Amino acid sequence: KNRMITMSRISRVISSCQKRGVKIRSSSRVPNQHQERSYLTNNETRNAAIQSLFRHLENNYGNLPSLIDQGPAAETIVSTDGVLRPDHLARLFRHEATALHVINFFNRQSAVQLGEELIKEAQRGGGSRNWKVSTSRGLESSDVVTLGEHSPYNVAVARNNQLMAQNRTKSNDSGGVIEDEEAPAKSPIDEYFEGVQREFRLRRLSSRHGTDDKDNVNEILYYQLWPLDKLRLELDEAWPSGAGLAREPKSQQQNQQFARPFGGGLPRIMVGPTRWKRGFIHVDEMGPLNENRGLFSANIYLTMPQCRSNVDGKNDAGALYIWPLGVRSRWDWYKNAMTLSSLSAQDPEAQLNLHAQLGPPNIVRPTPGDLVLLCAQRPHCAVGFDEGVRVSLQCFLQYDGLDNRLTIDC
Repeated sequence: KNRMITMSRISRVISSCQKRGVKIRSSSRVPNQHQERSYLTNNETRNAAIQSLFRHLENNYGNLPSLIDQGPAAETIVSTDGVLRPDHLARLFRHEATALHVINFFNRQSAVQLGEELIKEAQRGGGSRNWKVSTSRGLESSDVVTLGEHSPYNVAVARNNQLMAQNRTKSNDSGGVIEDEEAPAKSPIDEYFEGVQREFRLRRLSSRHGTDDKDNVNEILYYQLWPLDKLRLELDEAWPSGAGLAREPKSQQQNQQFARPFGGGLPRIMVGPTRWKRGFIHVDEMGPLNENRGLFSANIYLTMPQCRSNVDGKNDAGALYIWPLGVRSRWDWYKNAMTLSSLSAQDPEAQLNLHAQLGPPNIVRPTPGDLVLLCAQRPHCAVGFDEGVRVSLQCFLQYDGLDNRLTIDC
């Protein structure tokens, strides 16, 4: 779910810069199918010109450290009683705080037990897959593995777009006729929504071994409170306008009569040694902060690595770093676009530059059962470690104003 700067936004900033006296030349010619090579050349030239423009803006006007929030907006709210409160949520959603740490949101002993069960599930290979990161180069592997009956939605969309592109190519090559025996029976989007329903049923049902009246050992099935279901229920109870699962947009329903719900979250597992020792600084959505809308990440922690990881003189293995960067205008975004765009690049040099420019982060050291909510548009990372396992449950919250329902997806 990593929304990059679109060409329409770039066009707007070019217009804005022209008003400030920056002259930009660009061809308005629209290529047809017989001018593909010329189109690619012009497109590459345009992209190079845009890169040069943004580099000029940042070199002359950029100042990322000046956009770091100060005072209450830079705080991490800490709630010690395990309860979600509407005033805390409102502060976070309006970007009047950087993060919200709810200690003991889920029973610690239950969290540890569930974490151990998910580690065993991953070792059995039960639906584990790498959590792909959306970058400017496409989807790339990360330090995180997910479990469950479906992939994250961004992965399903990327696979669906890839298949559609392949089908268009085959259609052009075959004169409009496609005969592909290897084509999947269902689209990746349909697989995602069907997997969501299976995941809900799977996580609410658990089992243990017990004995009957004749001392026969049997598997006993029972229902459990899945932590992400608890989060959804308590968000609905705490937020004045309620909360619930996001639904498939009508424009994308195709042959579906009813809108299908998005997933409510997935387990995420990191196993040491991780690739990024200091953590991979990133955002899950690009764009300036807006007090009336935003994308937020919710994370419930089940298992934390026990090893010591010395990062910048601190023992922060598996800790969460969040930077209170407050880019609140499109112009501030464009002035620092070259550095901000590196928040989607898994590049070691770019990561070093981000550490240098962002300064010291807010540090959250969660324990099993804790809940942490943060704005996914603020830079953040999970600190790496050499040994051990980090298990969490994660979903996204879409905020669209104080008077609107919170929607949850994965």
